[in-house]
Amino acid sequence: MKLLRYLTLLLFLVTTAAQAQTVTITGRATDQKTNEPLAGVTILLRGTNLGASTGADGTFSLKTDRQPPLVLVASFVGFARQEITVTDPTQPLTIALAEDAVTLTEDVVVSASRVPEDIRKAAVTVEKLGARQFANSPAANPFDALQNLKGVDLLTQSLTFKSVNVRGFGANNNNRFVQLTDGMDNRSPGLGFGFGSVAGVSDLDIESIELIPGAASALYGPDALQGLMLTTSKNPFVYQGLSAQVKVGMNNVGKTNFGPKGYSDLAIRYAKTFGRFAFKVNFQRLSGTDFIADNYDDRSHRDRAAFLVDQPNRTVSLGYVPNNNPATNLQYDGVNIYGDDFNNGGAFDYTATNTTNAALVGKRVTRTGYTELDLLANQGKIFSNRANVSLHYKLTDKIEASVGWYYGGGNFIRTAGFREYFPDYQRNQFRAEVKGEDFFVRAYSTSQTAEGYNLGNLARRLLQIGKPTATWASDFAKAYTGDILAAKQAADAGIFLPGSADYTRYRDELINTPNNVAIPSAATVANAKGLNGVRLLDNSSMYHAEGMYNFRKLLPKAVELITGASFRHYSMLTQGTIFPTKKDGSEFAFNEYGWYLQGSLNLKLGLNATLKPTAAVRYDKNEFFKGGFTPRVSGVLSVGPHNFRASWQSAFRNPSPNQLLSDGKTGEVGGSQAALEAANLIANPAYTPASVAAYQKSGNATDLVKYTPDPAAFTTEKIKTWEVGYKTLIKNRLYVDAFLYRSIYTDFIAAQNYLQPTSGNVADLKNASTTTSYQVNFNNTNEIFVNGWGLGLEYGLGRGFTVSGNYARQVGLITRRDNFGVIQNDAFGNPIVERRMSDLDVAFRGRNFFISPENRYNVSLANPRLTNRLGANITYRWTDQMWVEQGTTAGDILLPSWSTVDAQISYKLPALKTQAKLGATNLLNQYYAQGYGLARIGGLYYLSLTFDELFR
Repeated sequence: MKLLRYLTLLLFLVTTAAQAQTVTITGRATDQKTNEPLAGVTILLRGTNLGASTGADGTFSLKTDRQPPLVLVASFVGFARQEITVTDPTQPLTIALAEDAVTLTEDVVVSASRVPEDIRKAAVTVEKLGARQFANSPAANPFDALQNLKGVDLLTQSLTFKSVNVRGFGANNNNRFVQLTDGMDNRSPGLGFGFGSVAGVSDLDIESIELIPGAASALYGPDALQGLMLTTSKNPFVYQGLSAQVKVGMNNVGKTNFGPKGYSDLAIRYAKTFGRFAFKVNFQRLSGTDFIADNYDDRSHRDRAAFLVDQPNRTVSLGYVPNNNPATNLQYDGVNIYGDDFNNGGAFDYTATNTTNAALVGKRVTRTGYTELDLLANQGKIFSNRANVSLHYKLTDKIEASVGWYYGGGNFIRTAGFREYFPDYQRNQFRAEVKGEDFFVRAYSTSQTAEGYNLGNLARRLLQIGKPTATWASDFAKAYTGDILAAKQAADAGIFLPGSADYTRYRDELINTPNNVAIPSAATVANAKGLNGVRLLDNSSMYHAEGMYNFRKLLPKAVELITGASFRHYSMLTQGTIFPTKKDGSEFAFNEYGWYLQGSLNLKLGLNATLKPTAAVRYDKNEFFKGGFTPRVSGVLSVGPHNFRASWQSAFRNPSPNQLLSDGKTGEVGGSQAALEAANLIANPAYTPASVAAYQKSGNATDLVKYTPDPAAFTTEKIKTWEVGYKTLIKNRLYVDAFLYRSIYTDFIAAQNYLQPTSGNVADLKNASTTTSYQVNFNNTNEIFVNGWGLGLEYGLGRGFTVSGNYARQVGLITRRDNFGVIQNDAFGNPIVERRMSDLDVAFRGRNFFISPENRYNVSLANPRLTNRLGANITYRWTDQMWVEQGTTAGDILLPSWSTVDAQISYKLPALKTQAKLGATNLLNQYYAQGYGLARIGGLYYLSLTFDELFR
């Protein structure tokens, strides 16, 4: 925090340095073909962060203290980048830009090596989305445009919250992938995953998004195990004036008795310069109705009887056939109905000792639960607010100081092992930075108010207050004569109806009372005795400082050496609702620090060939774990337009705070001693679901397989990755990007299900109503491999048309070992050595959580300039089927493949400095699921008007 204050003071206290003679460069940018003026062309002074953009008449003006000769770089959507040498600044320039055949000609990226470089010569696979891609994309916002990149899977949790996944192990909350916004980590300090656009910058303020699919830990720390996304906002010195966007649309089309629903998205940005000083202000507000999770099919889950293996025929298949009719299914458990869980407190097992109804002996019956809309009680309404204010000051032409405030807030649902709703999430980030051509020093803080509740816990406690499960089961048995619905209706007498006064009263008590505090009615209502609330709090904070220096000016021209270091402090604040407190009652806090060094050589091998070998190493230390090094070596061979790359990296990942400290109140248990003790898993052991099923049949306690905690062995997750790739741009018309990789994971951190007897007596395990289900994090002993490759192509057809496409394949393999390192066999005695994790005979031995489609591709046809005013794009996306293993209240299922058509058409109104865009994602409104238990995604249709850089 001291560094943050010092940098802030530096910005406001610095006095203006001695001024050199000011040079003013003016000019006009036009379309080479039509000679019409081009508005919005970016003009940058090479070697500095000085810039300007052209107005409606194509003119610009740029002031600098540097003396001629100077080099300007002009760039604009749909046109080739152009460099102009200025020798006489008194003469106005005329810059005629030529139409560009493809989108990526000379794009510069910084994420691959932390220094600017041509994207074609980056040592690792890197993707970039800029103004041209955002304008052409049918996606409703820049973040959603990521789904068109090869190998990227966006899992939609809410309309405003999508999780980025690459190269396997798809997660609704991906803590193996780092998201940076202007260099700031986007993740929740406590929950440990990036929030994407929930708390990102305004859409109007995004200049570019760079994405590295694959390990990036050598430069960005241990959490970038699977990749990195860097979002850069617009600099007010370059992008000035007033911009605004009005967007209206609808979704949930075709939903019976629910849709369609409208939404609106309003954004405004204003930036202004005053000599060396500049500022910008942003605000964006989205409101609408979320895609509702309304899959009421019977839940497919490995704990179902005869779920996978058919031994007589020596085949493995989904032996359990879901029965979606509650009238004929005693164990009906709707996927998005909560409180009716057949395996987590929502069911009752009848025996000869607890019922006189012989028809029910040996049967399990589930309760009647509540839907997601019942529990949310908000009709799916959703909102999102984002704001940003930043102040910038140029100490010199090459050194800029800035301070900024970034705010994000709204409501959303996230899915871990359970569905959780956050009705009013808020996050504030404060950032200060001094940045020059060869260095930066940055400090920022992240603080949040994240208070929500688990929908499953809420449903179970509402049902408990209305009628305890044992009482409900007795009433059901008395009424049951073969008619399931009639018996449930009789047993449900006294259960609170959604919207009723009692339902609202107890729902509000539960969601407003922390999950470690008794609700007010616990003292007066018999069924609420000893019942806690369900509210969880993660109001944690994070403080970060880092710096980097490039020694290139002190070294020979062919040599480049950079070094950097970082320090981070986490301050957990969950008040015992997610993480336990220490023995003295205080909350957990811990530090991380890291240091990196990277060196590279630029070797000329002839007139038309270069070789750039690079080596990097980073050391990181979290106070809970041993420190470790993450080395990377790479090389790029460029021969004419052909660029061949290869890299190897070893990396590790610290468990997220959630994986380390969760105490079981939300269903997840961390791997630390404190977490295991808080969940009482040491004094009251839990058992594997398969062994509990065997025990329920035999009654023999020796069938139980106990989970034995070993917190001392809980350690970091490791990976080694090899990758080769090729990029080229041939005759400014054909762009090719291909890659091939192999990754090996060890000490992989995953959460497995275990069942704990409620009272500590193993006899509790005989009945689902007296059993608690936990997901416990630990390092498994398996060796995990991910092999993949991808290909991206873009071809300029002429007359502004481009056709592009990409394909990505990723296959997860596993060698399964028991706790003693012995290779395990499948159900038929075959060793599981580098076998597909999606094979059912492998999955039957334990969840692997690869959860990723093996194949996916996109194809697009675009022309941003059908005419001087009209542009269009149509994109087809296809994603392969995938084997999903998810959580306690979701399950295990083969999700079918899905495809969708996205399209947009845009029209420019130059006189109004406005562009109109009519677009749709999932144009044909074919609902599909990206994960089990998630909302199914239908069409999203919108019309936007963007007013750009008014009142410059």
